[in-house]
Amino acid sequence: MSQQVSYSAFDSVPSAFAVAGLEMRSHKGRSVVQVNLEGRVHYLKRYWLAGSQIFQRHVARGHHELRMIDWLNQHGFAGPSVVRRGASRCLGVYTKLYFLMEEIKDELPLESAWRKNPPGATQLLQELASFSAKLHESGFVHTDFSERHILVGGPAGNRTFRLIDVERANIGKASPRRIANDLATLVASIADHRLQSLVREDFLDIYIAQRSTLESGDEFRRLFKQARPTKSF
Repeated sequence: MSQQVSYSAFDSVPSAFAVAGLEMRSHKGRSVVQVNLEGRVHYLKRYWLAGSQIFQRHVARGHHELRMIDWLNQHGFAGPSVVRRGASRCLGVYTKLYFLMEEIKDELPLESAWRKNPPGATQLLQELASFSAKLHESGFVHTDFSERHILVGGPAGNRTFRLIDVERANIGKASPRRIANDLATLVASIADHRLQSLVREDFLDIYIAQRSTLESGDEFRRLFKQARPTKSF
């Protein structure tokens, strides 16, 4: 069970770092725990300078992730719903950073959404293709674009997609090859081979048709065939 805490626990950086919660992931310099606030599930992400890895600057990665989240939420997309955030410095250097994210009711990771309604997988895939095209057209590349990092909400025909774990994402003029790698990552993350085939075929047709800045659909198909996932699964 996640720990029951109040919002006052996040009034300061020291108190936010004192929250225990249910550990989800933990690495040297960063962690994610699940907590319960007022009957709703939240996820607390914390970064800190680890003495043995000071030059990796985990806190800087946390700041980058927050920038990516804010960009998504301000540009017609959806990132995590951040309800509290804070950071502390020592001698002008950020040493700790946290942000608290609220879980949105009735959203499912894409990997679960497929399984919930197998007959509707084709339509879901079509909507995901349109979303992905719009996302990449805007210059946003996730770099870890996997089915576990895409949350699906809403009814068929009017679905919403929320991106999480965007600490490796980038914004700007991305090369078609990097974007193709993003899609290759999505394919590699899908365990169902039938769905993988649909992504390589029907998904790509819809995606290319909605990418107005692609110079050549045939060239992008070639890049996609040569693309390599940015993360192994």
